[in-house]
Amino acid sequence: MELLEIADLVEKASSSLVGFDPRNPLRRGWAFPTGLSLNEVAAHDTVNPCDPARYLRPADLLKIDFGVHVEGHILDCAFSMSFDPMHDELMRAVQEATEEGIRQAGHDVRISHVSRCIQEVMEAAEVHRPDGKVLPVKVIKNLTGHLIGPYKIHAGKSLPSVNTGDQTRMLAGELWAVETFGSVGGFGYVGNGGNCSHFMRPSSAAPTWQSPMLSSKAISLLELIDRRFGTLAFCPRWLVQEGDRSKMKMAKGSQMWWSAPLDELCNLGVVNRYPPLADLQGSYTAQYEHTILLGSSGKEVLTRGATLSFPERGATKNVAESPVLAMTAQCWAMRRQHGRPQEAARWPNSGHFPILHQ
Repeated sequence: MELLEIADLVEKASSSLVGFDPRNPLRRGWAFPTGLSLNEVAAHDTVNPCDPARYLRPADLLKIDFGVHVEGHILDCAFSMSFDPMHDELMRAVQEATEEGIRQAGHDVRISHVSRCIQEVMEAAEVHRPDGKVLPVKVIKNLTGHLIGPYKIHAGKSLPSVNTGDQTRMLAGELWAVETFGSVGGFGYVGNGGNCSHFMRPSSAAPTWQSPMLSSKAISLLELIDRRFGTLAFCPRWLVQEGDRSKMKMAKGSQMWWSAPLDELCNLGVVNRYPPLADLQGSYTAQYEHTILLGSSGKEVLTRGATLSFPERGATKNVAESPVLAMTAQCWAMRRQHGRPQEAARWPNSGHFPILHQ
């Protein structure tokens, strides 16, 4: 199956179910590009326009990372899948580490405590390869879970999968992406590599550029980005789609019309690049992630769906999670009018939801 087909499957389903309206594009829709990261690539990869076709092959290990938002309220979710049972032990170890992070998270809990528990679970696992080798599962140390804010996928606090001694506490009303990554045959550390496909406008700090510094094409592209995505992450595929939909003059002709003006915006710091993050070539990485809302005495897992649980052999049927995620986001936003005022100051949708004790 071509990776572009998978991206279209996830994005069309979630866009339809969350109720995306092109006349009001920032009200609800995708929260960030659909991550389709293969094998040693752990995160931040998707299909770019004019890329050579890439396919999911039988022995590949694919991470699917996707999310939606309603009025800026973001839900972030990820899972791993493969058709080869060789990867089952790695996927199970990473999923169990994410579940342990969810169990330990809560109001007034130190981040270092949650991190230590995640690391203990993941690094207790081993992978038995077909050639008889037994390899340890390594936590990817420089990828973390994160606090989520309105229209901000990363809102300041981080949740590492290793104990850094961070004494910061989680608080009621906070929305967290509990996200863990594991690696087999690699360093347990990722670096930048490959063709960049994830971009985002900075959401804070005063700009260091002025409009006269930009070419007319860069200004036109920036206007499109601000109108369609704001401070949400985006990818060039979506720029092409939006350029075609809005019939931009500069979008006529080559599918690469966005490349030079986007480079210009990035070089001036107007837009940030988020390139693919990969461990050692030839290694394998896995990822699992849920979004949770903390209450004063419990938590709610907002992205939980029956299809995300780890099956007996592999994880091959999880793409159906997309409708669950979209519908959960829609229901969550509808509940916000019932929130507790003291928690709403931190997060507009916090408070009056049924809390799942774990």
